[in-house]
Amino acid sequence: MGEPRQSMQEILLTLGNRMRSLRERKGISQEAFADVCGLHRTAVGLIECGKSIPRLDTLLLVAEHLGVTVSALLKGLKH
Repeated sequence: MGEPRQSMQEILLTLGNRMRSLRERKGISQEAFADVCGLHRTAVGLIECGKSIPRLDTLLLVAEHLGVTVSALLKGLKH
């Protein structure tokens, strides 16, 4: 059979961890990253902790400012 499906919480945690890792590799604080993206720091924090489902336009902004594609952020996630 195929790979096991992930719960929504696992997907959000994985996405948030990827986002945080890429941001930290760039040496950017959460607050500075939020400013660059035009988001509130709390919004970035909630996404990185897996407690918020980002909208598509937010994912596009985040990916652009991290220098990756949205598909790279979502790669391997299955629901």
